[in-house]
Amino acid sequence: MKKFQFKLEYNEEKIKAIKVSLKDKGKELDEEIIKFLDGLYNKNVPKLLKKYIEEDFKEEDKSEDKIIEMKKEVPNEEKLPSGTLENNNRKY
Repeated sequence: MKKFQFKLEYNEEKIKAIKVSLKDKGKELDEEIIKFLDGLYNKNVPKLLKKYIEEDFKEEDKSEDKIIEMKKEVPNEEKLPSGTLENNNRKY
């Protein structure tokens, strides 16, 4: 899943006050903003579009899983027993 990063302007004193208040509750501003955005998404995005997006995420996850599996299957040259590379390069 690609991440989107955005910048917004807001009163600095209010941000400081929010951070202090959230810290007292053991919460982080970033996490609360993400929860808020998730709520907006769930409330405003039609079900059909959500389904399309979630299917796209699943396909992306499968691709990433395959890449990880392929990396696990490819041995490091350092881990190969000595002489293995030489044996594979012989001409017959």
